[in-house]
Amino acid sequence: MNKRKIIILITIILLAIGTIFIINMQKPNKFKKEYESLNGKQTEEGKEYKNITIKENNPVVYASYKEIFDVLDSTGIIYFGFPECPWCRNAVPVLLEAAEETGIEKIYYMNNVNDRDIKTLKDGNIITKKEGTNNYNKLLQKLGDNAPTYEGLNDSSIKRLYFPAVIVVKDGNIVDTIFGTVDSQKDPYIPLNSAQTKELKEKYVTAINKILMCDHSSAYTC
Repeated sequence: MNKRKIIILITIILLAIGTIFIINMQKPNKFKKEYESLNGKQTEEGKEYKNITIKENNPVVYASYKEIFDVLDSTGIIYFGFPECPWCRNAVPVLLEAAEETGIEKIYYMNNVNDRDIKTLKDGNIITKKEGTNNYNKLLQKLGDNAPTYEGLNDSSIKRLYFPAVIVVKDGNIVDTIFGTVDSQKDPYIPLNSAQTKELKEKYVTAINKILMCDHSSAYTC
C-alpha cells in the first residue's frame, strides 16, 4: 500500500471516529431523558409531576441484575427507582448533588418496579396476587434484613423493595440504606423545602462517605 492510500485510509478512520464522537455527544443522556420527560405532565389522577433538571454529565449507570449482585458483593452505590415515582423525583436531584459534592463517579441504577411480587392480607391470610421474578427474589435475599418489611401483611419476615432506595455497599457489606426521602415529607407531590433538601443531602453524603477510600485505582476516591 503506497503512502497516498495510507493517508486516505487514516483520514477516513479519523473522520469515522470524529462522527461517532459527535453523535455520542449529541445523544441525550438516557437517565436525564427518562426523568425529565415527565416535566410539565400529570399523573392519571391529575397530580403534577415534580419538574426536575438532571445534568447531561451525571454518574448514573444503568445496571443489570448481575451487575447489581456484583456490587452487593464488592463496593458501590445502588439506586433503585423509576421516573414516575413521586418520591424518586424528589430524591434524585439531591442524590446527584451529594454524588457531585463527594466526587462519586458511579451510581448503579435499576428500575425493577415491575419485578416485585404483590401480596395482600385477607381474613388473616397472606394472598400472593403476583409472584416476584427470580432475580427480584434473589435481590431480597441478598439485602436480607436491610430490606424493608412488606407493609400491611403483619409479618416482619416478608420483605419488599420500596422506592426510592439507595443502597451503599463496602467490601460486600451493606453499610447504609436510605429508603424514601425524609420523615417530614408526607406528600411527595409537594416538593422538598430547603431544610428538607439539606437534611436529605446530609443523609446521602454521610452514607457515601462510608465507602470513600484513598485508593486512586478505585472509582470511590477521597
